[in-house]
Amino acid sequence: MNATTPVEKIRLVVAQQLSQLGATGTDSVGESILIRNGLFCGRKFQCSGYHVVLFIEEDEIKFFSPCGDLLKSTSAIACIHEYEAHLDSHPDSGQFEPERRRAA
Repeated sequence: MNATTPVEKIRLVVAQQLSQLGATGTDSVGESILIRNGLFCGRKFQCSGYHVVLFIEEDEIKFFSPCGDLLKSTSAIACIHEYEAHLDSHPDSGQFEPERRRAA
């Protein structure tokens, strides 16, 4: 499935990464909008006890285990660019590996 908007691409990145981390049922990931001081600041995704938080202003996606441990932190923009580059070079493939950054 080709995503057309940035948020659709992020959803695909999140589902793919959750699957790699061991989450099941990644075809139905729950999603919430995050509001801080009355302003949109990101999104939260949930699946199989895992939590993923997308921080828009910080350009960061953080993946948390069911126990709350930070598993991975990555750039949202870099994930979108990697997703697009992968589709350009492998148009029939839906699998890709987003960039990894060390969790702070």
